[in-house]
Amino acid sequence: MALPALALGWLLVASAPAVKYKASARVESIIRTPLLTENAPTRVVTDLMLAPRLDGVLYTNRLEVKFVYEPQFLLRQALMRPTLEILQSLYTRADYRIRRDFTLLGVHTTTYGKFPFENYAGAGTVGLPVMPVAKEFSEFSSGSAYIYTETAAGFWTSLGIKRLSVAGTLGWVVNGLLDPPVRPLRRGSAAYPQQRYPELRVQSIYGATRRDYFMLSLYGRDVSFSTGNRASILQFAPGLQHQFTPLVDLSVEPGIAVGRAYPRRPDELPESVVMPILEATLNTPVPLGNHWPVKAKVRARYLPYMDPLTTRLIPRGDVSLDLKWKGRREAEVVGKLRYAHPLTSGLHRNDAEASAGVEALLPLPLSRYLFVQGKGQFTWTKHVVISSQPVVQWYTSVGLVVRYDRGRL
Repeated sequence: MALPALALGWLLVASAPAVKYKASARVESIIRTPLLTENAPTRVVTDLMLAPRLDGVLYTNRLEVKFVYEPQFLLRQALMRPTLEILQSLYTRADYRIRRDFTLLGVHTTTYGKFPFENYAGAGTVGLPVMPVAKEFSEFSSGSAYIYTETAAGFWTSLGIKRLSVAGTLGWVVNGLLDPPVRPLRRGSAAYPQQRYPELRVQSIYGATRRDYFMLSLYGRDVSFSTGNRASILQFAPGLQHQFTPLVDLSVEPGIAVGRAYPRRPDELPESVVMPILEATLNTPVPLGNHWPVKAKVRARYLPYMDPLTTRLIPRGDVSLDLKWKGRREAEVVGKLRYAHPLTSGLHRNDAEASAGVEALLPLPLSRYLFVQGKGQFTWTKHVVISSQPVVQWYTSVGLVVRYDRGRL
């Protein structure tokens, strides 16, 4: 009896999929300005946040499943009495390889809770949320609950051609306040509407030579807003990337975009948008540091922008600079600069947005699992719906991060 049981146990263990996981947690002390959704008694707010996180990968010869779960417990001191708020995030992805050059994939991600103070643009780089505070809850309301969820299915294939990669996904996205506005409001009382839309992404890359790559991308979505408005956009852009050295490359993607915005009222005519688009990206190291140079990414874009408050399609240009340094033992410093401005003579002609941020993660001496983390972010936004004056937001934080990695079982 012992031998068959031992053999069966060995077969079960041998047939079980391999698992990798990483467990971590961080504690942050935060100093920030109040959100637009808060009625804070002071101009500076202090918070304490605890965020455990679990990353895992389960894989076999054909299947690989990734998952990430991170709840954030935020103790806010902005109000007359402290409040405990929870923001939960879940990400899963499954890749199934049918054959060597063809893989099916599925992705699902959900974030639910109060609007995060770390990202004033929100999920999917949308605009500032503004939510009127009810009088009966004005002393204790601390924000607006929102949800971002996306479910997508796609594929990856090379079509049997060397140096060719083709990938595409079709998904469904819900993004916005859980109690969204149902009609547009006046200036200063505008609310961030909820968006529901299908989203299509297709991209192909072909390596013509060792240094030159041809790219082709297609992106589209058809957004229905809770205010009754609707907007659709479709972008098509071929491109070329040239690799000067293993660390320096330049890509240019010109193309065309077509869109159509449908107003709330049926007696108003829809507006059509046809415009050229352009995106250029340069990746290059910066001569700082001896063994681990700083990597820089410079990007300039001219694209149609779907404003989340007015739901209009407007041409907008933006430039950004990302700096990243990685050292030994997972030490990392990241800096970001960005400026965006609508290029239109219409309602949004005076809008603008600028942001700057820095984040550092440094390991403590004589420790494999403990890291010190520091963050800082500054955002300057001028929007016709929110206010005639620019809105300034900032936050800084310091924290301790604990990580634990485990290899294949």
